[in-house]
Amino acid sequence: MVHPPNRPTRRVLRSPACVLLSLAAVLLPAVSAVADDPLEDVTFVGNDGTDQTWPARVLVQAADGGLLIEDRLGRIEAVTPQRLRERTRRDEAFSYLDADELGQALQDELGVGFEVYQTPHYVICTNAGEAYARWTGSLLERLLRAFLLHWERFGLELTMPDHPLPVIVLSNAEDFAQFATRDAGPAVAATKGYYSLATNRIVLYDLTVGAGGRAPRSADDVARQVATSGFSVATVVHEATHQIAFNSGMHTRYADNPMWLTEGMAMYFETPDLKSRTGWRTAGQVNRARLGRFREYLAAGRPPDSLIRLVSSEERFRDPQSAPFAYAESWALTHYLIRRHRKEFVAYLQHLAAKPRLNWNTPQKRLAEFREAFGDDLELLDRGLLQHVARMPRTGR
Repeated sequence: MVHPPNRPTRRVLRSPACVLLSLAAVLLPAVSAVADDPLEDVTFVGNDGTDQTWPARVLVQAADGGLLIEDRLGRIEAVTPQRLRERTRRDEAFSYLDADELGQALQDELGVGFEVYQTPHYVICTNAGEAYARWTGSLLERLLRAFLLHWERFGLELTMPDHPLPVIVLSNAEDFAQFATRDAGPAVAATKGYYSLATNRIVLYDLTVGAGGRAPRSADDVARQVATSGFSVATVVHEATHQIAFNSGMHTRYADNPMWLTEGMAMYFETPDLKSRTGWRTAGQVNRARLGRFREYLAAGRPPDSLIRLVSSEERFRDPQSAPFAYAESWALTHYLIRRHRKEFVAYLQHLAAKPRLNWNTPQKRLAEFREAFGDDLELLDRGLLQHVARMPRTGR
């Protein structure tokens, strides 16, 4: 976007304490990992045809000279040899922007009317007002702590993000749709938020706008208003979970992460806890919306090969007719594996987290890895999944 000629007055508020976009990188041949992380100035031809220079580190270098780079804001770009202009190595190591620098960069991008609110692990740039920013920051911090503690209890040690996570909150759905169309494409414009693999940021909007009543004056006001729109908040939690998973060591950006797993994980945490001010008691709670859709899928005649197709490819997620059932089945499978095959599931997560970037598995390879993790008898596993779902109550937990 074009920045306004005058930089807005900077105001930083400090707290006291996806649709997941499948933005596939260009597959580079003969991929090899870079051992260290020196800082370089990488000049390349951008999508608009003009030269761009990013202070960045090289994540992957191909034999033909193509690069996968990450800049100090956390953006990742696949640069083919044809687009690469120049590389200049600096005499310093790569580091992410600190919270103040990240806030300034977001504010420069978004322009007049946007303020910055910082929490211990997030930088929120918003034109939705301080009350909504504070509520969002509190929700995200509670989710982050709950996510890490939940998996620590299950034997999977993740890491607290070592750099601030970027969040953009727009003031209303119309502004969000316009921004999302420019930033990520029209497909996400009608959603209530998204996480971008390319930019590593979540983009949301004020859910209280249009909900009736007066504008919220405090974070508590926001909490009272959004309590009546649980599914909208679940969407926020869903996208925030994606961001946490990709920044805590669970998933690796631009590696082969099966979609059933990344979406299933986000839906596993999709039940927000809107009552507690500190903890998060609803992680892994039965997701009523996803359970209902999966039961609808069963009633419609779920095919015998449904599980195999789900874990081996993303075909069902790409079809608008089958996507809702693919998401629901992903939630059910994730819930089942965490509850009934936890040790194997944790080992599977660790295996996937170690995968190199830009090496995409074939459907056959994905299925083979799934069998290796959970056993060859997928019919037996599928029966266990259906029994697990059948035992879930119609109401309550």
